[in-house]
Amino acid sequence: MSNIILLEHFTSQSYINLYKDREILKEALNISNSIIKNFINNHQVKKIFVIRNEKFKVGNSKKIKILYTNPKTEYIDILKKLNTDNKLLIIAPETKKLSIKLHSSIPKAFDVMSSKKTILKTFASKTETINILKQLNIPTVNFYKSKTHNEEEVIIKPNYGAGSDKIFIRKNNLLKMDKNYIVQRFYKGTKGSFLMLCKSGKSKVVCCNEQILEHTSNKVKQIGCIMGGLEDHRDEIETLANKLCKNFKGLFGLIGVDIVREGGEWLILEINSRFTSSYCGLDKSYDSKILKEITEFYITKKLKKSVPKFIKKYKYYF
Repeated sequence: MSNIILLEHFTSQSYINLYKDREILKEALNISNSIIKNFINNHQVKKIFVIRNEKFKVGNSKKIKILYTNPKTEYIDILKKLNTDNKLLIIAPETKKLSIKLHSSIPKAFDVMSSKKTILKTFASKTETINILKQLNIPTVNFYKSKTHNEEEVIIKPNYGAGSDKIFIRKNNLLKMDKNYIVQRFYKGTKGSFLMLCKSGKSKVVCCNEQILEHTSNKVKQIGCIMGGLEDHRDEIETLANKLCKNFKGLFGLIGVDIVREGGEWLILEINSRFTSSYCGLDKSYDSKILKEITEFYITKKLKKSVPKFIKKYKYYF
């Protein structure tokens, strides 16, 4: 049996503004609460230590121990008091390099269950991700390195960003290039994502989803996904997953990949080396055995060959 420490970036901060960050905190809580619910149901988990701000009061139970941060107690203070034999699961976004910064702050003695730092650093940057994928002939989207003079619609997004934060649609001829942002052609094909478990160059596709997007005149935002919505494309997606893992053997654990359909093939938009929101909707669309397999993977580090049993499509809103 194993003890697990869960450290989610947003909900573990010493200072939290519940009003200003309510949308981010809602999603962060959904992910961390889903992990807690699924992990405590596994008999191989002895106890989960959850590091969380005191504004989110949660009662302790036999298998759950909440360790609170506050203005006088930071997460690092709590970690220093915990046994380093415990497995540490970190959830942090790529925004402003938060994932890299959080991983770098962790004492080396801990068994951190995540991809290698070089992998985290590469995939935190959208331009680095696209450039290295192109070098390896892995299908991916293009981005503009300089201003062009046509009037096509383009997507503007932070180079270091996660989710739909600060993503805009503009006419190309109105652009001012900003080194902190990446500019891409607006791909009008089907948008999707998949989750995969990775270890030592091997992969297992967990789910294949279609994204639900909300468009306004100048913004685009993902508001949910159709769980299992791209199961008809599983073979193509598994081929893409295998290419990624074989070329990036430092990928470890549950990985989220955003994709778009263009010219009859799937192109990679970005890679998130962490749990993503679609994990929360797995039980609505797939057999519960896959949730057990994910938990056991983090305990045993063994990747099973079985294919997740798809039950039905389900619209899951974040």
